[in-house]
Amino acid sequence: MKAIPALVALIALALPGFAADKKDKSAASVPDASVSKVQWTEVVNGAPFDKEGLAGKVVVVEEWGVHCGPCIASLPEMAKLAKRYDKKGLVVVGLERQQGSKDEIMKLIKPARVEYPVMAGGSSGVASEGIPHACVFGTDGKLLWHGHPADGAFEDAVKDALKAVAKPAAK
Repeated sequence: MKAIPALVALIALALPGFAADKKDKSAASVPDASVSKVQWTEVVNGAPFDKEGLAGKVVVVEEWGVHCGPCIASLPEMAKLAKRYDKKGLVVVGLERQQGSKDEIMKLIKPARVEYPVMAGGSSGVASEGIPHACVFGTDGKLLWHGHPADGAFEDAVKDALKAVAKPAAK
């Protein structure tokens, strides 16, 4: 019976280390990448895009595809996110990664009310296990988070990053 309290004490001592390891692993899962390494291509939906204008903004790059059901399902949510945080310093850009034609892309993004720039091709420069794949770049251009846009941590990463956006000076 003396072994059980000792085992409980040992587990209790190990738990803080386990939690720290979990945090270290999540921090390690964010590769050293930046928005300057993103490969931009032609905007197919006519939305304005200026890569020089990304400085000081939070940038979300979503890689998606015209033949990907989860990608298509996430388009309206990404459009809402882009609209919700636009005035707070968020820029969303979609990169269609399955070589869809302009017509195929437009047929999907119009009903989803996507108004942010959508490009045919391009690459976030961040390795992923598939699409949809979103990257959140901070105001300094560094990658802060990447993964599936339906992950609850995605919008949290966007909100946290937006805290660093410089507020316009009062007139």
